Amino acid sequence: MHRTIAAVIAVAGAMLHSSAFANWTPGDIICVSGASGVGPGFRPAVLLVHPAPLSVSVVLPDHGITGDGAFDAYRNRVVIVRTGGLGKIISLVDSDASFSDLIYAGNQDASLVAPTGDGRIYFQRQNKFSYVDAAGVTRDVLNTVGSGIFLPPRTWHRMYFDPATHSLFMGGSSGINALITKIPLTPDGSRVAGAPIDTIFVTASLTSPTVVGFAPGPSGSIFIKLDDNSGATAPRMLLMEPASIDITVFANSGYFGVGGEIAGCYSSVLNAAIVVDSLNDKLRTFTPGSSGEGAAFSQPLISAGGSSGENATMFPITASAAVCPGDINSDGLVDDSDFILFVAAYNILDCADPSMPAGCPADFNHDSLVDDADFTIFVIAYNALLCP
Repeated sequence: MHRTIAAVIAVAGAMLHSSAFANWTPGDIICVSGASGVGPGFRPAVLLVHPAPLSVSVVLPDHGITGDGAFDAYRNRVVIVRTGGLGKIISLVDSDASFSDLIYAGNQDASLVAPTGDGRIYFQRQNKFSYVDAAGVTRDVLNTVGSGIFLPPRTWHRMYFDPATHSLFMGGSSGINALITKIPLTPDGSRVAGAPIDTIFVTASLTSPTVVGFAPGPSGSIFIKLDDNSGATAPRMLLMEPASIDITVFANSGYFGVGGEIAGCYSSVLNAAIVVDSLNDKLRTFTPGSSGEGAAFSQPLISAGGSSGENATMFPITASAAVCPGDINSDGLVDDSDFILFVAAYNILDCADPSMPAGCPADFNHDSLVDDADFTIFVIAYNALLCP
């Protein structure tokens, strides 16, 4: 299979590359809060969390932000839902605090967003799912066959797109247990590929757990954050294998104010979970297999202090692979340093090989192999050099 790598060397030549990568920094984390506030006139609602060293800064004050958001690697923007004059608006936020509204057709009723990284942004709305494609066209998600619109069996609290399985994962609560629904999509993303799969999982010691966060986890897993009002030490941070929907425990938490764990995500920089403790207005970090209160960060989170009821999400900034496939080291260029990383991954081949870098970043077409198909994508990006 590995017979065309010599062509990369022929393409490489002697290139001198210089540029700077601006905007969001991969590895940083965004916290979007729908009920933040430190006084009248200024309500920080989009926060930037830098993992190493851990620090928090304000990106954007409140503009009717609902607390739901995600990062769109295609547009290199944070996507949020906010309340406007005509309903729920989808907005794109830049690192300099500027933002613009994403126009979508139909009623302004978006509640959850899930970017795919290739131009589509799915969103949950009343009685259906829709998506805005790379050209800005709004389309409704259809049934498996025919022209009928897919009718979701319920609404959910969180939404996440997994590129490896090409599925939407929806999170919520069944009442006394947490609920995750997997909705497979066709390769072009225009319709569902099969019936939704509900997974109701019982979490010991929790009374009414609900999913408050999805995020990329280690080794292709999906990190899941639960919130619950029980004060017991319990697994509130989970990992899910998206193909099999097998769920394992990442970490347990239990401390006064545990009901304020309103959001959290996995940080690949720290190899730890970063969790919002809204009751104490702090961030806490949990390493894999840990249990207890976690490590509390002393700097105030700038959230709604003394409250544990706000809606919030946390998610990492990921590399803009869809916009710039081939930029493996996320420096805004596809150059000789990426070529070295690609060759190493190409020689390993299988993304499941333990020696493959975490996340298999050279697998541009997400088929779990780094092969000639990825090479073809890499050469095009290498010749273009500069990321869009």
